Amino acid sequence: MTAGGGFSPDGTGADLRENEPDLDQIRAGLAAVTGIVALAGFADEVPHRCCSRCREGPHGRTEGISMAAITVEVAVPDALRPVVDVAALPAVLGDAGSAWLVLSEGGRLARWTPTTGEVRDVARYREEGPASECGGGVRLRLHVSRCGRWAAVVQDRGRYGTVVDLTTGSPALELDGGDYCCETVPFALAFAEHGGRTVAVHRTDWNRLDVTDPASGEVLTARDSPDRDEEDAEHDLDYFHGALSLSPDGTRVYDGGWVWQPWGMPAVWSLTAWLHDNPYESEDGPSYAVYPEVSEWNRPVVWIDDGRIAVHDRDDAGSGTVHVLDPTSTELRSPGVRWIKAVATFPWPVGDFGFFTDGEHLLIADEAGLQGVDITSGRQVFAIDGFRPTRQDRHTGTLIQVGSASARLWTPPKWTARAG
Repeated sequence: MTAGGGFSPDGTGADLRENEPDLDQIRAGLAAVTGIVALAGFADEVPHRCCSRCREGPHGRTEGISMAAITVEVAVPDALRPVVDVAALPAVLGDAGSAWLVLSEGGRLARWTPTTGEVRDVARYREEGPASECGGGVRLRLHVSRCGRWAAVVQDRGRYGTVVDLTTGSPALELDGGDYCCETVPFALAFAEHGGRTVAVHRTDWNRLDVTDPASGEVLTARDSPDRDEEDAEHDLDYFHGALSLSPDGTRVYDGGWVWQPWGMPAVWSLTAWLHDNPYESEDGPSYAVYPEVSEWNRPVVWIDDGRIAVHDRDDAGSGTVHVLDPTSTELRSPGVRWIKAVATFPWPVGDFGFFTDGEHLLIADEAGLQGVDITSGRQVFAIDGFRPTRQDRHTGTLIQVGSASARLWTPPKWTARAG
């Protein structure tokens, strides 16, 4: 148990629109969300309604996006309210659709299947100390491994986190990212797969990441820390690690960190090289490359596919730009410094929104709803009004928006499961 928190095993709408679709239409929509063709009896078990349809983009077509796609609304069980965060779980035998791990405000951690309303307790999270000595608007964030065995609750803009084994509900790994400027970034953590086992990539200091096997506690990136009292110390990284995300094939790590004087500096490197060849790969290895052409960090980012990352930036004048990066294409700009190449840029207004993808388009969730955007031109090709998801299922592509009493879901027509 850390000073920051831990887990313990647990024993335990609006009116319908006019021209409401009939049950067959509802089931068709649910099939789009869950992948299930027949949902006999579902209407008697879970309150639901079809909420909105995709509307065409400004040019009157959807470029392959099905106009029959609809969002589906289900009730959030009382026992889960208020919801702090959710993360997708892989389907298991007998599941009636997608399942989500839910962190409730009281620390309850439960498995929830929206199509049936089933809730099963897994563990409880207890926050036992300050998130950091500096403060900074801490928010708890939930992460789940691709295999579904491991979950982590971490303090974004804070210091601590805990990895739990969902098969037992017991804590497996306590995380401490240090308190130096931790309030400026989300807690750097991502689950990955290596050699047939799940590993956790996590911050162990403001400028250091490590990879740990939560099953054994083995640190797979053991290495000496540079002596910061020495000028030009080898492997010294003057970099504040930020939010981490893996490429869809699970071979590369994206780091949304920053450098002095405060300037965003996205970085990408090979997870494979890091774990197979060089424990210093995340500092200055041959695959390590940066993109210095953005000024902001903590802005939306998403891997579209293994060769494209969409990153949003805001300049000093308040204008916004989407940069589409190709992490497989880099060039040496100065000794030891590789720059990631951008393959496209287009303007996008600054606002409070999130980035997702269907594997082809950039999906932007803003106050108006979800917009499908061509990744090259920035042209809107479809939209779902009023749908503002916050998380995406890497297994099915399903997007979920969780409100105080209900949740809405939508699944892209085409999706390829992802490692990260």
